[in-house]
Amino acid sequence: MGTSKGLAISQGREPLFSFGLISDVQYADIPDGRSFLGVPRYYRHSILVLQRAVKAWNDHQRHKFVINFGDIVDGYCPKDQSYSTVKKVVNEFDKFKGAVYHMIGNHCLYNLPRSKLLPLLNIQSPEGHAYYDFSPVPEYRFVVLDGYDVSAIGWPQDHPRTLEALKILREKNPNVDKNSPVGLMGLERRFLMFNGAVGKEQMEWLNGVLEEATELKQKVVVCCHLPLDPGASTGEALLWNYDEVIDLIHRYNCVKLCLAGHDHKGGFCIDSHGVYHRVLEAALECPPGTDAFGYINVYTDRISLVGTGRMASEDMHFSPQGDF
Repeated sequence: MGTSKGLAISQGREPLFSFGLISDVQYADIPDGRSFLGVPRYYRHSILVLQRAVKAWNDHQRHKFVINFGDIVDGYCPKDQSYSTVKKVVNEFDKFKGAVYHMIGNHCLYNLPRSKLLPLLNIQSPEGHAYYDFSPVPEYRFVVLDGYDVSAIGWPQDHPRTLEALKILREKNPNVDKNSPVGLMGLERRFLMFNGAVGKEQMEWLNGVLEEATELKQKVVVCCHLPLDPGASTGEALLWNYDEVIDLIHRYNCVKLCLAGHDHKGGFCIDSHGVYHRVLEAALECPPGTDAFGYINVYTDRISLVGTGRMASEDMHFSPQGDF
């Protein structure tokens, strides 16, 4: 995806900061299996990928933080082991000698309700929401979206967010199994129960964050478990209202990169407004002895992903002024 020449240029001078990243560990203490498409999944090996990632990040000694892009345990994890398994994986992340930022994915929510999950992931958001932002240096801001804000999983069955999600699924997906895309065409295939949407209040919050970042002349990296652009992902993996979120992002010039997980094979594109979209390869689908994790070097005029193993490297350039 990226070029070794571009990475060599980026490595020619010091980054503002760097951080580690990994996605879709989906650990479970169960035998290997396959996805609904027949792709092998290595449930027990994935935690070894994470352990090697943490060691590599610590050995680097300069990463400011690590971001986990969701789905740290698998939906097939025995339910009586859900809490202890989530805690086990979080403990592996906590061996990193720095801050760790988590986000929720659908497999996390299959295992635990938000009320139990968010405290384990150290996500401190009001009313069970899992979106937040942080600024590691004055020049940059990171936005972590809650892609399951409107969702049929994770909230109580009678919660307004659940009811809103079920209404969307009834209108958009005629199948009895709402995780089946049979008969759905093109981008309509995203209306599946294992996806979700960003709600109205979160959209208003995001607008406020982007407005403030513009005023502060900050460049923004948007992170979400669910991909935000069909150019970087299959239709089945997209955020339900990805188009609304992207329309909002495009009203500003501050967002330079959108990072996501969920679509395990990974992906990359540049959208119509020059925003980069990078979907990360899954740790879960690494055969024994292989890896999928990486780190990012952040500069004033580019963001360079340095991948390990199955995670491809990428060098992403933009105007150093940011065109605010």
